[in-house]
Amino acid sequence: MGIFILGGIVFIIAFCLFKISAFRKTKPDESWLKISLVGLIDYLVLVSGTIGTGILFMTLYSAGH
Repeated sequence: MGIFILGGIVFIIAFCLFKISAFRKTKPDESWLKISLVGLIDYLVLVSGTIGTGILFMTLYSAGH
């Protein structure tokens, strides 16, 4: 279970650094609402994928032991 928590922490750090980099590359005339909405959608998709992958791996791990 600890590896799943560690993976989640690494994911959150990587996602935050990725979004900070994306915000720095945006032009001043772009809509912050649009950029924030894209960030929120990215976050929800990636979190659901991370949770789904974690459930799959934990299920396979439990079935293997």
